[in-house]
Amino acid sequence: MARRDALAPLDIEQQSVLVQESVAQSKEFEQAQVIGAYYPKGSEVRTALLIGIAKDQGKKVALPRTEGSDMRFYEYEPADKLVQGNFGIMEPAPKRLVQHIDLVLVPGVAFDRKGCRIGYGKGYYDRFISEGRSSFSMGLAYSIQIVNEGLPSGRLDRKLDALATENGIMYF
Repeated sequence: MARRDALAPLDIEQQSVLVQESVAQSKEFEQAQVIGAYYPKGSEVRTALLIGIAKDQGKKVALPRTEGSDMRFYEYEPADKLVQGNFGIMEPAPKRLVQHIDLVLVPGVAFDRKGCRIGYGKGYYDRFISEGRSSFSMGLAYSIQIVNEGLPSGRLDRKLDALATENGIMYF
């Protein structure tokens, strides 16, 4: 996370645009009717451009909200007010629950070339993916977050289907 946090604000914005453009041009994004995005915290890859593109294309966008040990996605409109939830993450109000996500965008601290990721240690995305509430999971990262050696993976960890960086998309 230190490497990601060391990125200059301009680099974060520029690289985030490239990541989002890669996702927007993917067949998974094009085919999805419901996108599970996230509101970035700190130096995470930005998502506003993707949310805007999805809304312009008539797609439903949902953002996560943590509720105890569970993470649920609620429909989001750009005019909706977000509130600071657990862990300082901006979350939607629990109004319009979305049961299934076609494409869920996943943040993380580190990623490997086999689809493994290190998140923030609570397992929210792993549980969400393992419960089958998403058809396709795609991590969003800067290339500096990719490690060449495999990341440790436990029995509860779930691999991603793909990883998007400023250099394009890797499929697993």
